[in-house]
Amino acid sequence: MRARLLALVALLAACTPPPGPTLPTPTVDPRGATDPVNQLAVPALRAHAATILADLVRSLPADRRARVAGVMLLHDNALGEVNAYATCARDATPIVAISDGLLLIAAHLAQTTATDERFATHQKSDYLAWLHAHDRRAPPPGFYLAAYRDDHEKLLRQREVFDEQVAFIVGHELAHHYLGHLGCDGKLDPVVHVADGVPLFDQATELAADIAAVKNLLTAGHDRPGYAWTEGGALLVLAAFHHRTPRALETILTAFNRTHPLPALRMPLITTTADLWRVTGELPL
Repeated sequence: MRARLLALVALLAACTPPPGPTLPTPTVDPRGATDPVNQLAVPALRAHAATILADLVRSLPADRRARVAGVMLLHDNALGEVNAYATCARDATPIVAISDGLLLIAAHLAQTTATDERFATHQKSDYLAWLHAHDRRAPPPGFYLAAYRDDHEKLLRQREVFDEQVAFIVGHELAHHYLGHLGCDGKLDPVVHVADGVPLFDQATELAADIAAVKNLLTAGHDRPGYAWTEGGALLVLAAFHHRTPRALETILTAFNRTHPLPALRMPLITTTADLWRVTGELPL
């Protein structure tokens, strides 16, 4: 009888799933109430994007840095809520433009990614699904869990993720300037087409800008205190655009007539570029 009981206990123990990981207890940081990523504070996000652009420019080799001297960051919402591009001012000053809508998407992706990593939630996938289904940058009310929103470690991590995304976005547009894809000096590259003042590039130049942007952000982030930028932000941005891209067969068949390659084609290139950068120890561009 005792042997049977022990066998039953052993069987029950074998069928009982192991306990899940112990989640951390949220540590409320009062700075969460003023954190620009938490609060989606557009003016502060704009100012921070300008700081990131300056960091990217400083990390460029002298010849490329000279080509983007005096570059301006423009917050242009006229062409749609989610947009970024490179162009030239009338006085030939290089311009990098990013819309408020794109900054806000980056902020939401940063919050959801940091929450998932810290508390094993699935908010990023939920947000991407919402973005795809509703084509709106803001998730529904009550989407964010109040218990996690102001956690200290989550606040630190979401700033890292936000910075990486913005570094790729503005770094990509900056690359169009120093790679010679625009003619801010009056000599327009033949592969560039201009419509209503906004350049449209072919696929080759877009991929070249992706590669240069990844190298630029990895170089700029290499010596940052505490945390060095990775390609994770670039992949996160493209994941968001992937969810906004129609899945229809027509989209696949006409992909090479689009101004940008499909995100599914750009993401492996970004990963490979970052891997090679780390293997070769390449710091200069």
